[in-house]
Amino acid sequence: MKRLFFLVATLCILTLTSCVSNRYCADSFSSHAPAKVPLVLPYVDVFAVSEGQEVYSDSLSTAASEVLTGILDENLSQFPISEFIRIDDEEFDRLVGRDGAALASAPKVNTSEGVKTRAKRIRGLPLPESIRQLMDDNDLPYLMLLYESGFKRVKGDVVKETAKNAAVSVGVAALIAVATLGSVIVVPTVDVPNPYATTFTLMVADRADNSVVYYNTVEEVDDPLSRSEIYTLLHRLFKKYPVK
Repeated sequence: MKRLFFLVATLCILTLTSCVSNRYCADSFSSHAPAKVPLVLPYVDVFAVSEGQEVYSDSLSTAASEVLTGILDENLSQFPISEFIRIDDEEFDRLVGRDGAALASAPKVNTSEGVKTRAKRIRGLPLPESIRQLMDDNDLPYLMLLYESGFKRVKGDVVKETAKNAAVSVGVAALIAVATLGSVIVVPTVDVPNPYATTFTLMVADRADNSVVYYNTVEEVDDPLSRSEIYTLLHRLFKKYPVK
């Protein structure tokens, strides 16, 4: 039940109709943030909305991931990213993605708190073991994690995907796949007045401090498959990174 609440709370966040920024930056990081930080290959979860249902879509998630990574590959010098960290082991890659998605969503669950208070809650959470291992294995003092979630309306009936297929999802949908024990991942849709929406969460993990020292989220009515809209949203996301 707690995991179901976590999913519904996350989906509610996606329905916002205007840009919201939840930002936290540790004092120690703002004073000496490196200009460039390695970024683990971004993780993406996109849901299809139709006929009163919201369902994780492997095809939409894959397409949105290709848009995102394509933009970053072609414009890497425009962002505070030194390199991509790619994980060859598929199982470990999925584990890092799930843990990163859960970490990104953790401050947003209690929506009764103020924006600044929610953002600062991230500082009290230790880094997941998988992310610590990734940083240790690559000798990384800092690591950027980028998680994208969103939805897109589709015509007709939503194609229901089994938990086996949805296991490709490394974020929220994958967590719920475990919780539903093999059932089809379908949850009641919230009131979604928009045709689509996209949320980006950017985090910087500090290995020495064992915590997230930078956290920023932008949520907008942008199409996760639109290169121009995602390009603009990425610039807004990275704009507040404390480059010295």
